[in-house]
Amino acid sequence: MAKSRKTKRQGKTTRQIGASKRSCSICQKIILAFTPRSKKCLEEVLGTWKEVMVDSKCQQHKDILLFQNGRALRFRFPVPIAADTLVRLVRYHWDDNRECRIEATLGQTGNLVDGTLRSYSFVLLPSHPSDNLDRYGRLIHAHWIDSSLFRRWKTDCDQHHQHCKPSSVILPALASIRPAWLVDIVRQCLVPAQPTDSYVCLSYVWGGTKQFTTAMDNLERLQQPNALSFVPLAKTITHAMAVVEMAGEKFLWVDALCIVQDDDKQKHQDVQNMSGIYANATFTIIARSATNADSGLPGLFGISQQRKVQQHTWRLGPSSTVINIQYRDWKDDQNRGAWFTRGWTFQEELFSRRQLVLREHGPAHWTCMSAQWREDIRLPDITIQMPSPKRYPYQRSIYPEIHNVSPNIPKLAKIIENYNRRSFTLPEDSLRAFSGIATALLSSFQGGLISGLPADFFYAGLLWFPFSKDIVLRWPGGIPKASCVPSWSWAAWKGSLDLKIWRVADTWRPVGTNLGSWRGEQCFHQRIFPIVEWSYHTTSDGPGIEIKDRFYALKEKYFDSDKTRCPPGWTRRPWTSSRGPNWVYNYHDESRSLRCLFHPIHLQGKGDSEVPGMTIAPWISCYTRSATLLAAEELIDSEPEYLAQCISLRDSIGTWAGFLTLNPDPLSPSETSDTVNLDLTGNSLTLVEVARGEIWEPTEVPFFHYFKDANHPERPKGVPWYQFYWVMWVEWRGDIAYRRGLGRVVKSIWEAQDRKKMHLMLG
Repeated sequence: MAKSRKTKRQGKTTRQIGASKRSCSICQKIILAFTPRSKKCLEEVLGTWKEVMVDSKCQQHKDILLFQNGRALRFRFPVPIAADTLVRLVRYHWDDNRECRIEATLGQTGNLVDGTLRSYSFVLLPSHPSDNLDRYGRLIHAHWIDSSLFRRWKTDCDQHHQHCKPSSVILPALASIRPAWLVDIVRQCLVPAQPTDSYVCLSYVWGGTKQFTTAMDNLERLQQPNALSFVPLAKTITHAMAVVEMAGEKFLWVDALCIVQDDDKQKHQDVQNMSGIYANATFTIIARSATNADSGLPGLFGISQQRKVQQHTWRLGPSSTVINIQYRDWKDDQNRGAWFTRGWTFQEELFSRRQLVLREHGPAHWTCMSAQWREDIRLPDITIQMPSPKRYPYQRSIYPEIHNVSPNIPKLAKIIENYNRRSFTLPEDSLRAFSGIATALLSSFQGGLISGLPADFFYAGLLWFPFSKDIVLRWPGGIPKASCVPSWSWAAWKGSLDLKIWRVADTWRPVGTNLGSWRGEQCFHQRIFPIVEWSYHTTSDGPGIEIKDRFYALKEKYFDSDKTRCPPGWTRRPWTSSRGPNWVYNYHDESRSLRCLFHPIHLQGKGDSEVPGMTIAPWISCYTRSATLLAAEELIDSEPEYLAQCISLRDSIGTWAGFLTLNPDPLSPSETSDTVNLDLTGNSLTLVEVARGEIWEPTEVPFFHYFKDANHPERPKGVPWYQFYWVMWVEWRGDIAYRRGLGRVVKSIWEAQDRKKMHLMLG
C-alpha cells in the first residue's frame, strides 16, 4: 500500500492516500467514469485480476477498489482468485442523474467470487474552475461546519421543491396541529405559539443528564425577555438555538422547554400531537451523535466543541483527485448511539419532512422530500430536484402510501416492527411515544388504536408473535402497575415482532388500478373468525367499553358478494381475475376517492364522534372458553438459536394438538426473564380461545411457512382447509390473567376438550 499522508488545503484537513505523477491506463478508465459525457450506466472491463491487482505498479486504483466503509479493505477470499478473473468497473447513477457510485465485480460473467469490490460513492474534486462537472466534491474543514449552508439549503428547498410543500406532504390528521409554546431565540424567552409561526424542531436524547425544564412554577418567569439567558439550559438546546439563527428562523420547539412537564393534561395533549408538531415544523435539527442533552452539536465555530471528520482523497494521475463520499456516519452507526435506539426519536424522524442532520464524525447534510444535500458535495445548480419524492429511512413507510383514508396494514406492521426495537426509560412510554403516530394514522385507521392494536380489526391484532429470542419484557419485573402497558399488547415487549398474520386484514387495502399485477392473493387463503366480544377497561373494576370489529362486519357483509346493496357513496363492479373475489368496490365524493377495495370500509362522517388516535387501556375482557393441554416437544427451526421458542401441544392421551410460541414470563420478579431453554415438557397449560381460523392447505407452506407446525408430521393433512382455534396461554395473578404465549390448536381436538365458559380479564 502507498504510504498515507495528511495534507491541508485552505485550512481544511483531508487524508490523501497515494499520489502519482503519471496516470496509468486503469486510472484513466476510472476518471472517465466521472465525466458528464459518459453514459448514465456504465460497465467496463478494467482487466484481469492479475493485470489490475497483481502486475500493475500503480497503487492508486488498487487503493480505491479496496476502500470500503471508510477504511481500507483486506480481502480474505475462501479460495485464491484466478489470475484470469475479470475485474469490471460498474458505475450507477441515482434517479437525479447526478449521483455516481462505482464498484468492481469479479467473475467472467459478473458472478461474484466472494462479493463485490464495492467502493461506494466517489466524486472528483475540480482541478480547474472551468471544469464542467455535473457533481463534484468539496473539501471541508475537519473540525468546523460551513454553517452558511443551513440558510441556503432551506431557502432553495422552499423556492424550488414542490414535493416538500406542507400541502403536498402533511397527512390530513396533522395539518391543523400546532405547538402550545415556542422558544423565541431573539428575545430569549418562551412565547405562546401562533398559527402562522414558522418554527424549527429539535430531535435529541435526554440521556441520564438532568436538565432544566419548564414547569408550572417557572412558566410565567420564562415568558419574560432574556429569561432563558439566566437559566442552565442543556448544551444541545443552546447550540440548536444558534443553528436556528444561522438558518434565518426565529422560533425553536424543544420538548424540555415547550412542554410544561408537570401540567399532566397539556402534556398528554402535546405528546399525542407530537407527530403533527414535527410534521408542521419548517425543518428539524437532528442531533445524530448526541448521547445525552449535554452532548451538544459539534462543529459550530465559536459555539460548540470541534467535530472529527476525516475525508479520504486519492490522486489519479497528475491532475485528477477523487474524494470518497460516506453517506452513512460509519463510526456513529457502529456505535449505534442513543439517538438511533430511543423510541421518542423514532416518530421525530418519521414525521420530520425536512431534516438538518449534524454529526460528530460526518459532514452535515439536509434531507427533504426531494433531495439530499451534503456539506462535502458541491452542485453547480443546487436547486435541481429529484423527479420523484424520496425519504430515508422510515419516511417511505408513511409518505405517501398511507396519505389517504384507506388503511395500509403491511405498512403499519412495518412501522411497529421497527419501532418496537427502540428503548424507553419508562416502560409506559412505549405507548405514549406511539400515540403521536396513532394520531397520524387516524386518516386511515379511523377506529383508532387500543394500546397499540387497531380497533377496527382487534380480533386479528391480538395475534402477534415474538419473532426472535431477543424479545424482553419492558416491565421492570414483578406485577405491573396500572400505568404499564398490558401483556396482550406488543408494546409490552421490546424486540423483534412477527405481524405477518395481520395480512389477513389486508383485503381492506386498495389494490390500485392495475388489478392484473396484484400479488396479495395469499390474504384470501387464510381466514380469521372472531368468536369473542372484547371490551377495554381503564380501571380493572370499571365498566368495559365495547371494541367494535368493524372490519369483520363489513367484510362478512360485502366481500365477494353482489347480493347486498352497496352503502351510500359506494359502487360495485366485477373483477375478472382467477384469484380472489369476483367484485371490487369504489367510493367517491367531493372530498375523497377510493378505488378497487375488496369491500367497503367505514368512513368517518360529520355526525360521528371523535375517536382518539390512541386509547391506552391496561385491561381488556371477554367471555370465552378455556381448556388445558400438555406442553410437549420443542419445535426446532433451522435457526433455533435465533427464532423465538415454539413448543408442541398434546392432549391427555398424547395426540398432537397444535403449537405455542412463548413469551417471557410477565409475572417473574427477574428482570432478565426470557424464553431461552425454558423447559415446560409435561406441564399442563391453561389455554383460552381468542379466535377461530382456517387456511387453505396448498398455500400453507409457500405463503405461511412462518408457522412452525406447517410441516409437522402429525398435523392433519389431506383436507382443503386446515381448521383450528387461536389460543392464548395465560397465567393468573388474582383475578387478572397475563399472556404467556400464543398458538393454534386443531379444531376437532380443541372442541373435544372439556372447555369451560369463563370471564377473562387480561392485564
